[in-house]
Parts: sequence; C-alpha cells; structure tokens
Amino acid sequence: MNFNPISTLSPRAERRATWLIYFVGFTYHIGLGATLLLVPLYGLHLGFALDELGVIIASQAVLGLFLRLFAGAIADRFGERWVILISFGTMVIGAATIGVSSTFWPLIIGQTFLGVSRATYWTATQSYCSRINPVKAGTLLGRMTSSRMAGQMVGAAFAGLIAEAFGYSLAWTILVGLGIFGLLGSVILPILPRKDVLRGFKQALSPIPSMTRDASMAMAGFTSFVASTAMTMAVILLVPYFRELGNGETRISVLLTIGLIGSVVIGIIFGKIVSRTGQKKLYMYTLFALGLVMWAFPLWANVFAIMVIVMLLHGVLYGTLSALYPLTAATYSSDEQRGLAMAYVGLYWAVAQIASPACFGFIAENYGLQDSFWIAGIMFLVFGAAMPILFPLLTKQKDRLE
Repeated sequence: MNFNPISTLSPRAERRATWLIYFVGFTYHIGLGATLLLVPLYGLHLGFALDELGVIIASQAVLGLFLRLFAGAIADRFGERWVILISFGTMVIGAATIGVSSTFWPLIIGQTFLGVSRATYWTATQSYCSRINPVKAGTLLGRMTSSRMAGQMVGAAFAGLIAEAFGYSLAWTILVGLGIFGLLGSVILPILPRKDVLRGFKQALSPIPSMTRDASMAMAGFTSFVASTAMTMAVILLVPYFRELGNGETRISVLLTIGLIGSVVIGIIFGKIVSRTGQKKLYMYTLFALGLVMWAFPLWANVFAIMVIVMLLHGVLYGTLSALYPLTAATYSSDEQRGLAMAYVGLYWAVAQIASPACFGFIAENYGLQDSFWIAGIMFLVFGAAMPILFPLLTKQKDRLE
C-alpha cells in the first residue's frame, strides 16, 4: 500500500490549521496531564489498594475501546472537529463526576467518561494533524506530540501543587473549567477538505475488514499497544512508587513534569530523527532504552538527581513512541480512511490501557512495586528485540522506510 498524497490547503490555511490543532492539543493535554496524576493520587488518598487502583485506572479504556471505530467513522463522515467537541464535553462530565466521588463505582463512572473523551480525542486529532499536509506528516505529528506534552507538563506540574495546597476538590473543579474552555476553543478549528466524503456509517466502516487483514496496520496497532503500555507505567507504577518512598504531591508533580520536558523536546525534532533512522530502527532503539529505564527506577529512585535524568530520558522515549505509531498508521492508510485508520490502531492503545494497569496493579499488590519495574523492563526489551523481525515482516516495505 503506497500512498503519495499532496497538501490541499493554501500555505496560509495550512499554518492556521496547524497552530490551532497544536493549541487544541496543548489545552486538552493540560487536563490529561492533571488526570494522569490526580486519579492515582486521589485513589491512594481515598485508601484504595493497588489492585483496586489498577481497576479504576483501567476502567477509563473499556467503553472507549468500543467507541474508537465509531469516532473514526464520524470523523471521516462529518469531519474531525465534531469528534473533538465530543471529547471535550465528556472530559467535563468525567472530571465533574470524579470531583464529587469518594467510592469505587462513582469513580469508575467518572473514569469511563474520561475514557470516552480520550478515545475520541486521539482518533480525531491524529487524523486531523496527519491530513493538514500529508507530505509533512512526520514533522506535524512530532510537533503535535510536543505541544501535547507541553500541555501535559503544565497539567502535571500544577495538579499536584493545587491538590496538596488547596485540596482535590478545587483541582477537579479547575479541570471542569478547562474542559469548557477547550470545548469553546474547538469550534474555531477549520474544516479540512476531503477528496471523497463517505456518505454513511456503513460506507465509512466498510474498510474495517480489509484493515484487520492488513499486516502493516497490525504493525501500527502493535506499536500503539507498546506506546500505551509505556504511558500506563507512569500512572500505575511510578506515581505509587514515588508515593511509597515518601514523596508528596508537589515533588511527584515535579518528577513527572521533568519527564514531560523530554517529550516536548523530542517532539520538536522528531521529524528530522525519523527521516534519518527510519521507523524500524527508531522503534528498536527506543524500546531497548525504555527497558533499561524501567530497571533504573528500583535502583536509583531514592536519588533525586539521578531520577531527574532518568525521568527526562523516560519522557524522551515515551514522546518518541507517541509520535511514531500514528506516523506508521498514516504511512499505510489513505487520506479518506485516515480517521478510521487512527481509530483502528487506537483499539490496540485501548486494550493496553485496560490490560496494563490491571495486570501491573495485580503484580504490584502481590509482588511489590520494585519487582514490577524489573518485569516491565524485560517486557520492553523483548518488544525491542522483536522489532527488527516484525517491522519488515509486517510492513513488507523495508527498503522504502530505511
């Protein structure tokens, strides 16, 4: 499958669409960065065990798993802007629900709304960004990752500070206001032209069977699963581990923010890096390094200066994976099916969001957080070792991407 798309926007319109989607990503990820920190801290504050906390964290992905394909179909049928509006709306409902909850099932409900928000957001924004100028998809997706991580950095930095100084209720209230602001801001996103608008959901969903048989989309899905797993490690392992070592909300926020700085930096230069290394080699290097980083946490978590370096590297690696997998999906999908393609690989992301917190929450509760990091390190090293075989085998276009 070899697509050679060209930009359909004027230079001025392209710049406007680019900066606005960066702004939307920045705003949304302030909320995401805050929730990724607040949910585990709030759960620990309420006294939940690690296995229960794993279920609470994983619950956000269950309904989103089934909605991603429909979000992709809506994006392909009506445009990505409508899906982005839905994502901000459900973010508001989810944050408001968690903010007034203190027991297990209400937290599950709030997390479910946040999961719907994330599922629809990822599908729409990745599709939108990759279609602004498909020729520069790698650069645009990399910088989109940078703007997202900058927002996530702001959210993580201030969420812990506000929660520790003023309480969790105010933190969740601010998130509700942020979601409303993003909801209003999304309205001004320009609608991108399409060569062929699919006329109904049946037609929009019709490419799914061929996608499930497409080995290159399986490659994009696998890497989406791996990137999602890397993200959940920070939520289900890092936050409780730093808390176990006696760190408060503010210090944990600082450490997570340092990691996100690395993601911001790598996003800016991602396009140049992937053009030189190729996707396969960059996947392999990133996953090997991530495995070693997982082993560094139980060894040096008590040494703050070393943790600054380790968290910075963790952010670089996670940011790389976050930009790589949508680039792989964009490389092997057509413009008209881009929303559905992003939704399809997003299913793998959602599965990891369910499986990883549940599995590692169980492991951490029964075997300890330190052993969980050793197991996670082995897992990422295995993923990295498999990449030189899997990538050319599944994409069948090794020469074009090297």
